[in-house]
Amino acid sequence: MAVYIPPCARMMKEIKDESSVEYQRRAWDALRKSINGLVNKVSSNNIKNIIPELFAENLVRGRGLFCRSCIKSQTACPRFTDVFAALVAVVNTKFPEVGLVLLRRIILQFQMACKRNDKPKLLAAVKFIAHLVNQNVVHELIALELLTLLLEKPTDDSVEVAVGFVTECGALLLEVCPRGLHGVFERFRGILHEGKQIDNLV
Repeated sequence: MAVYIPPCARMMKEIKDESSVEYQRRAWDALRKSINGLVNKVSSNNIKNIIPELFAENLVRGRGLFCRSCIKSQTACPRFTDVFAALVAVVNTKFPEVGLVLLRRIILQFQMACKRNDKPKLLAAVKFIAHLVNQNVVHELIALELLTLLLEKPTDDSVEVAVGFVTECGALLLEVCPRGLHGVFERFRGILHEGKQIDNLV
């Protein structure tokens, strides 16, 4: 009885020289497909099964692929942000550099979304950072800095994003740095009292 071998694995077996450019390219492509497949199918029900499979992959080499896949999946489906954040938190315990790479990329996405006035991507980036704060992957001071930045020159959108951010990780901020969160609420009050043209629905 013949055993099915995926085309990618079959082609890699045909190349004998592991140091060749072609072998490395195909190995990289196989790693990318494998990581993308695992991240795309993760859910709250199967995360405990996905994690061992993910650790079986070369995450040191593929940390950038993993981060890109998490950001792409989370942006496409923000309602699963808590699952992606939990996945990152577990991977981060073994490979702390993963959390750093991911945070840098999310902040870059946040900055680009601000410049382009891309509200859906901005909301997704902020939500991901909030859940990473909840999972102790990102320090709470970064959360407070982000809120300060959003409320520095308030607009309808920036206040709405800030409110959403506090909704997501406010409970943790209240626990670990109540004074910092109090300052944020004072800023919210200040914006209301200053009579800025902020939509009351926000």
